[in-house]
Amino acid sequence: MLFKFFGTMPVRFRLSVGHATCMAIIYIAIGFCLYHLVAKNLHESVDTALITSARSIRDARFSWGNGSRSGREEDIDHFLKSPLHMDQLIGPRSVRPYAQIISIAGKIQSKTTNAHVALPVTPLALGRAEKGQSSFETFHIKTGSLLRQVTLPIMEGGKFAGDIVQVGASLRHTVETLDGIALILVIMLPALLVISILVGYVLTARALKPVQIISSAAGKLGIDDLSMRLPLPPGKDELYDLSLTFNAMLDRLEDAVKRLRRFTGDVSHELRTPLAVIRGEAELALRRLRTADEYQKSLTCIAKESKNMTGIIEELLLLARAESRSVAMNWETVAADTFMGDICEQLEKFYTTRRVSLVSEIHGVKHFACAHGYLAIALKNILLNAAKHSVPGSKVLFSLQPLGNELEFIIADEGEGIPAESLPYIFDPFFRADTARNRASGGVGIGLSLALALIRLHQGSIKVSSNSPKGTIFSAKIRRKVTRDAFPQPV
Repeated sequence: MLFKFFGTMPVRFRLSVGHATCMAIIYIAIGFCLYHLVAKNLHESVDTALITSARSIRDARFSWGNGSRSGREEDIDHFLKSPLHMDQLIGPRSVRPYAQIISIAGKIQSKTTNAHVALPVTPLALGRAEKGQSSFETFHIKTGSLLRQVTLPIMEGGKFAGDIVQVGASLRHTVETLDGIALILVIMLPALLVISILVGYVLTARALKPVQIISSAAGKLGIDDLSMRLPLPPGKDELYDLSLTFNAMLDRLEDAVKRLRRFTGDVSHELRTPLAVIRGEAELALRRLRTADEYQKSLTCIAKESKNMTGIIEELLLLARAESRSVAMNWETVAADTFMGDICEQLEKFYTTRRVSLVSEIHGVKHFACAHGYLAIALKNILLNAAKHSVPGSKVLFSLQPLGNELEFIIADEGEGIPAESLPYIFDPFFRADTARNRASGGVGIGLSLALALIRLHQGSIKVSSNSPKGTIFSAKIRRKVTRDAFPQPV
């Protein structure tokens, strides 16, 4: 339920909460580590000072001779007249220690005059002393504070002599220091957390500002005006890439809308002409009674224009289905020579009329898989276009060759070529580089568009190179092994 609620919150709020949570974990971890590091160093400082003092007393014990008890106390007091110093992490701190020399039987040999605290001797300390080992212990004393104590055995000839040196010091300053650090951390960590939340919120708001600009721009977009573009951020980061991608999308969208509008206008224009002819012939025939031959002539004209209009509509329907990949592809394996021979035979009359020679060549290909009918339509449309733009007496080369994982159909003519400014648009529906010439040869500008769509259904592509006025070369490539699952199959 919490995650579901969190998921409904604005992105800015979620980012701020996530940032605050991460910072809280980091601050707590830093505070925990810092506190324990200081505590460890403070305790090590106390232990070092205690063991150093105990060893010094042990080493100097034999120089005191057999003087009186008060003399020995003065000697040990004189030896510990300087307090223990702890300078690690927290600056200079001093602690006045207590010390005593006591026998294993519990008899005190000597002690400092300030030792108003009875330094305890525990079985653990005695057991380790008999083994020649020192021990550190912490005790609660009556004043409510903690006492840190070291017990060091006195050795003679490598054996325990029966006496031990004990040095103890209050941990009051250490505890006060740690309490002060804990208080600082308790106050600082929430303050730092609040500051990090505010800073994170402001930074998140600034970081998401370009996204708001993009959202606002997208809201202002309309089909009537797609010329607006987003300003690019100065830094080339992810938001720069997002703005660049958004502008590229607008470029494609604007181009698509322009093409759609041009397509709609071209369709209207192409259909208006045969409809006007049909209407004119019908109205002319109805003005008065005519002979059977005149009626037959009018009906022949109407039938011809109807056929042209039907051809345009059928090509448009096939183009739309091919571009939306809603064409049922009947895949089959065909013989290369038979496939290309059939195409050349079907176009022979047209090429003869244009006085253009069609030469076919096959290099290293015997069989291949394709949707026979649709691939033939695509190639025939390109070949028809090549014949229309070829000069009489020239030839068109129609060849097939393997190219890696693809098959390449090359159609090269010796015509006037395609102007460089027209090359990007030759596959647009109804586009004609030479309108008058195409109209005279019966073309309406759909053939190349349909050819490209049908080649793409074979997982292929078409490239065009033209060196006007020395001819044009079309290169249509299809995949040798087509992934049939990627395309519609016949039902």
